[in-house]
Amino acid sequence: MDPTAFPSHLWPVSARIQRGQLYLGSHNLVELANQWGTPLYIYDAATFDDAIGAYRRGLRAWPGEKRVAYAAKAWFNLPFAQVLRNRGLDLDLVSEGELGIARAAGYPPGRVHLHGNNKIATLLKMAIDWGIGSVAVDNLHELSLLEELARTDCQVPDLWLRLNPHLLAPTHPYRQTGHAGSKFGLNREEAMGAALRIHHHPHLHLTGLHTHIGSQIFDLEAMLQAIDELIKLATALRAEGLKPIQFLCPGGGLGVPYHPHDPHLDLAQAVDRIASHGADVWAKHTKEPPPTLVLEPGRSLVARAGIALYRIGAIRHLQDGTRIAATDGSMADNPRPALYGARYSACLPRHPLSPPSGPVRIVGPLCESGDFLIESVDLPEFEAGDIIAIPVAGAYQLSMASNFNATLLPPVYWLEDNKWHCFQRRQTLSDLIQRDVALTERRRSSIKCLAV
Repeated sequence: MDPTAFPSHLWPVSARIQRGQLYLGSHNLVELANQWGTPLYIYDAATFDDAIGAYRRGLRAWPGEKRVAYAAKAWFNLPFAQVLRNRGLDLDLVSEGELGIARAAGYPPGRVHLHGNNKIATLLKMAIDWGIGSVAVDNLHELSLLEELARTDCQVPDLWLRLNPHLLAPTHPYRQTGHAGSKFGLNREEAMGAALRIHHHPHLHLTGLHTHIGSQIFDLEAMLQAIDELIKLATALRAEGLKPIQFLCPGGGLGVPYHPHDPHLDLAQAVDRIASHGADVWAKHTKEPPPTLVLEPGRSLVARAGIALYRIGAIRHLQDGTRIAATDGSMADNPRPALYGARYSACLPRHPLSPPSGPVRIVGPLCESGDFLIESVDLPEFEAGDIIAIPVAGAYQLSMASNFNATLLPPVYWLEDNKWHCFQRRQTLSDLIQRDVALTERRRSSIKCLAV
């Protein structure tokens, strides 16, 4: 059998084929879609835990303390924040909303790091009041805001500096964050100056250095170079008389395959290479004890854990033999194909191993020609009403979802110990309009009506 007919490395570790149909654990995917409706997102805890374990095994190569901090931008909500807390992960946040979710989940603030390239004063004050563990200073304007806040509040969190190492990550341009033209981070000269400002301030404390060059990276060379630049900066700061740094964070960004022909990293081996390289370079540059190494994965922890289920509706047959299958899923729940040209695989869970009968374009129902989920995938014969399953749906889909065309967002279910937990119910019309302020009769009369 063609190994790409069912590429198991794209599907959750609990996925299996039984009686010719696709299951997650003991649960038939078609039956789940019929029970809970579509679009539907389901997550497998075993896959998530497997990825955490791979990171922790790889980090054994680092001689000092180590932490895994989940990058909330990949996917985040209240119950998942509670899962992250219970798994003992640190948390990488960038917004008031993410901060609020973490607080509602009872996250220990000391295990939370605040990132972002334009942290406004209210966000910084919110983090300070909560007692957040650290703030990664992204630019000199932000440092000025922190200096101002420190005048009235001496309990400013420990600070990290985000270095822009002027490295071009081998990934999509929208995901490159460490090159000279990026909006993120301080160049070497700025970082040195910022560190000295913090050093001479009575209420600010520099404890860490951070960088992040991008995401969906399979070639690790640029990431290893970024670690080199961090350690060089740490050594230079020490030579200026600053205290040794306590945290070294080269960010995250390891890639995951979405398509059978995409590269495939062994996570434990990739993390081992990062940690081993960092340990060797640290030992060559300094005799200081190694700081705590912090990695910030998001996609590589949660992407494979998710499956998106849709129902096929209208079907078109083109003269060149291509079929177009319209589903109830769309760029509203997965904008990645439209935004990045991301390509996915798919199968029909009622017969995932049936031989394909030709290419299919999977599209959505929205008023946009860019509303497609898969440009081309080989599928067997299907009919209206069939369920289609798309793997590797756990990251950057729901977190980037929208209500375009007033589309209602799908529910999310989490499978743990073969039991389902609803993590997010299906959005309702009432949810959709609850922020709208309807016009009263008096307000309607005060708004000018223009006849067409």
